Amino acid sequence: MDREHYSRAISSAVEFFEGYGTLAVILNVSVDDLRRWAEGKSYPPAEVLRRLATLARRPDAAPVRRLA
Repeated sequence: MDREHYSRAISSAVEFFEGYGTLAVILNVSVDDLRRWAEGKSYPPAEVLRRLATLARRPDAAPVRRLA
């Protein structure tokens, strides 16, 4: 997968959770790392992608762009 795909998924989650700070806490990552991934400057670790995918599958969550 390319960085743009991850970037869109993360940006969508940031929007849903109304900011980088909240999503960073949920994913247990730094805001700086989250911003880099959302900007497509680097790839997020696999564990972060798994947590993001889990959030996207929650029945009470708004649609988050699919990672696959």
